[in-house]
Amino acid sequence: MKKDFEPTNPLSMPFECFDYDSRRDTFPVRSHWHYFAEMILVREGTLLVGRESENYTVRPGELIVIGPQIRHALSAREGDFVAYDVIKLDLDQLDETPAYAPNIKSIFMEAEQTHQEMCVSAAGVEEMNLSVMIRDCIRETRSKAYAYDVAIKSKMYLICVELVRFWMKKGFNVPCHVHQSDPVFSITGYINRHIRDSLKVEDLAKLCGLSYPWFAKKFREIYGISCKEYIEHVRIAKVEQYLLFTDSDLTYISQETGYADCSHMIKDFKRLKNTTPGQYRLQNKNLPG
Repeated sequence: MKKDFEPTNPLSMPFECFDYDSRRDTFPVRSHWHYFAEMILVREGTLLVGRESENYTVRPGELIVIGPQIRHALSAREGDFVAYDVIKLDLDQLDETPAYAPNIKSIFMEAEQTHQEMCVSAAGVEEMNLSVMIRDCIRETRSKAYAYDVAIKSKMYLICVELVRFWMKKGFNVPCHVHQSDPVFSITGYINRHIRDSLKVEDLAKLCGLSYPWFAKKFREIYGISCKEYIEHVRIAKVEQYLLFTDSDLTYISQETGYADCSHMIKDFKRLKNTTPGQYRLQNKNLPG
């Protein structure tokens, strides 16, 4: 399964939102897979999607869903161009679900296994307001205005709910069980929820039921960096948010982001951002969002 894996580092955010244009960006997109779910909404041209053993032709206004760990490739007819919007999201980190239902990732995995429709017509996209919500996510990602991460996550919950309802109308039954997946894929959700705590890689390995060496090896293979580096990046990203959106002093920020002391936080911030927290706040806090 390691073959054709595309490492993606969400770091502090469980999502990526962007637009893609074959006239500007690398294209076609070779066969690959990742642990994110992916939603692609075509704006212009016709997108050809090879999804596992199935081939799709996705036209303007239509959306295709690609579940976690599903190998896929993107192309267009020779001489044609295509432009589309993309949302990638770590379903393991969308953990707010009704008490009577399993997590969102389990629902999407069940939809994959029961061969639900993964291509939504332009009329369906319009009815569910998916185009507007996806564009809102991209706009929020670009602006990085106050609470943009919360705004994006709320939109993603709505998008996922609309897709589940779409499948249910076609006979899909929401599973009552939770699909078990490799725990290393979901450990990032735990890290984000506990970033204020003292996180030790050894303890995270135990949570996954793995030895430290095996956990460390798998984590680097999946995320492209060590688990310790990942935790550092998450903490610094949280520090950035405090600097941009609050007037909290550095001592308070260091406590809220899991640092043992303020000096350690400043050292890490300078190493990763090439500036001090104070300079970063001064240079960025009043920029238009």
